[in-house]
Amino acid sequence: MQQDEIVMAAKDASPGDDEVMIATEAAVDKNMSRAAPAEPPEITGILDCTPHVVLLGDSTLDNVRHLDLDAGEMSIEGQLSKRCAEKGWEFTLLARDGSTLDDVARQQIPFIPDEATHLVLSASGNNLLSLLNEMADSHWSLGSMVSSIGEGLPQVAESYRRLLQAMKSSGCHMACCTVYRPQFRHIFLRTLATLSLGVHNARIHQIAQELDISVIDMGVLFDCDEDFANPLELSTQGGAKVVENVMQFMRDHPTAGLPRHLSMGAAPSSRVPRRGPCLSVDPVARAFGLDVACCEARTRRKVYDAKKVPEDRERAEPTMVLSTVVREKSDRSETRSVGPADFSQAQERWRML
Repeated sequence: MQQDEIVMAAKDASPGDDEVMIATEAAVDKNMSRAAPAEPPEITGILDCTPHVVLLGDSTLDNVRHLDLDAGEMSIEGQLSKRCAEKGWEFTLLARDGSTLDDVARQQIPFIPDEATHLVLSASGNNLLSLLNEMADSHWSLGSMVSSIGEGLPQVAESYRRLLQAMKSSGCHMACCTVYRPQFRHIFLRTLATLSLGVHNARIHQIAQELDISVIDMGVLFDCDEDFANPLELSTQGGAKVVENVMQFMRDHPTAGLPRHLSMGAAPSSRVPRRGPCLSVDPVARAFGLDVACCEARTRRKVYDAKKVPEDRERAEPTMVLSTVVREKSDRSETRSVGPADFSQAQERWRML
């Protein structure tokens, strides 16, 4: 029925004026317009939560044992705890000198705090050292080298992938690290390390891309002798480069865009705290039952390889270093071992080359 016919019918009808007007308006509405959607419900949730970074892995991140603290050198733990304190952020070190990928899975991941927002993993270097030990014990036979490189490296990469997949269930922002080349003086060892790490780090980049995880590219960060305390371990200067890239990773990935906030439809992990939705969720889409986050909230993965470190970040006053390290050791959980793993102590021969 067209609008003119509706009006004529209304004039000839016998019911009262009020009833005619109601019927007329209903008919016009049905034919000429569409009811506006209801006002979307107000979205309530957390504005933000305190950034809390957790370091997992081996002596790359737990290098205090290899530094001369009395001379004013500063561990990665000491530097990062200071930087986080300046911003009011939280920091937990779970990395342990000498840890392998299996050690990280069994002895570190279960201790990730529920409040964690950013996870940084640097591991697999000791797995590669195990392969190096096998080649050395076989007197560098061709068969052992083919086996270690052709079969051992892919197995390490697969273990690395499984570890990252397990960590992703935390719903935290994540970054993994490539493995830097040791500063071996022997030309054969340097060449072997360069070739092997080139293959291994390419696999880490590929895994990180597939899992949508950021990368701190330690394979290219350290380009001078001053970055190393010994052929295997990082110095204060090398650690400062790590800390600078970790801080940038945290700045680039705000807590409002945490994966656990954006994936509200997914069942949360048993160890991930249940929290409110991120305010970046589109309320219109939400009104229609769609959990869609705005583009700004979905922070893209990045590769971090900045070598520049402010000069005042590379060295600290000895008194401050001592108090920081004492506090770090006293704060660690008594439920986990904090000393170097036996594996680390067995690698001293490589630290002397």
